[in-house]
Amino acid sequence: MNIDFALLRSFVVLAEELHFARAAERLYIEQPALSQRIRRLERRIEVQLFDRDTRNVRLTPAGVEFLKDIRDVLERFDAAVARAQETASGDRGTIRVAYTFSVGYETLPVLLAGLDAGSGLQAEALELWENDVLDAVRRRRQDVGLVRYDPVDPELASVLIRRERLVLAVPHGHRLATTTEVSLAGLSEEQFVIIPRTVAPGYHAVIEKVFAKAGFEPETVANAVPGSRVMADLQRNNAVALLPSSAQRVHPEGVAAFLRIEEDFANLPVRLIHREDASTAVRAFADRAQQIARERGWL
Repeated sequence: MNIDFALLRSFVVLAEELHFARAAERLYIEQPALSQRIRRLERRIEVQLFDRDTRNVRLTPAGVEFLKDIRDVLERFDAAVARAQETASGDRGTIRVAYTFSVGYETLPVLLAGLDAGSGLQAEALELWENDVLDAVRRRRQDVGLVRYDPVDPELASVLIRRERLVLAVPHGHRLATTTEVSLAGLSEEQFVIIPRTVAPGYHAVIEKVFAKAGFEPETVANAVPGSRVMADLQRNNAVALLPSSAQRVHPEGVAAFLRIEEDFANLPVRLIHREDASTAVRAFADRAQQIARERGWL
């Protein structure tokens, strides 16, 4: 029986999310395409894997058992591919780096530009959602991940390479648009656009802690995925958003100003993660990243 691995990976993601829209977003495909993949897989193995109606998606008992086995199959396949690639190229000098959207503003470009020409190290970068970065490193599909929190995973090593100050993005016409600095404690009446937990749980948890230290729970008017959607939601709702200071480098249309935040605790970490059993080349990349971080004054 021949089964496309894309069907199996789509099944696993939907089984984790139990929500077609979120699963399709993680897979970077449209929702109808995901539905077609699931139906094709069910027809191929002649088993119904999900119970679904207009509101809910649930694994069938057969789906629960299938998930256990398929996860193991995919993990072993990914590990086999990684080992074959390393064997073919020796101690590979090309490092596969997965990163989350906001790390791409400044941190990632600086790290890639700072690789020593004579070190023999090269990097290939891939942008993913936060959960997918961790999953890709665990499954050896990527060598290194750059994320906004410590995943606390026994299979992964994690090192802090930056603490980046948060700034407040405000749209044109907002009452704070002509201000240069604010205190978080004075923003309890504002409406916030926040990246949702489902897309970036670690990032979301860090932001929640920042608000807790400021002494209030924010009123959220939109949960936007990273990128232009955040800026569009700011304008539409006359709301504000906490963003890493490096977002100022792109200064998106619709943002009137990025305001400095007085509180020192208003910052976001950037952590480099890799497997505990990483190759010498990956460890060399991690060491060089820490050196660059110190040179830039990030730590």
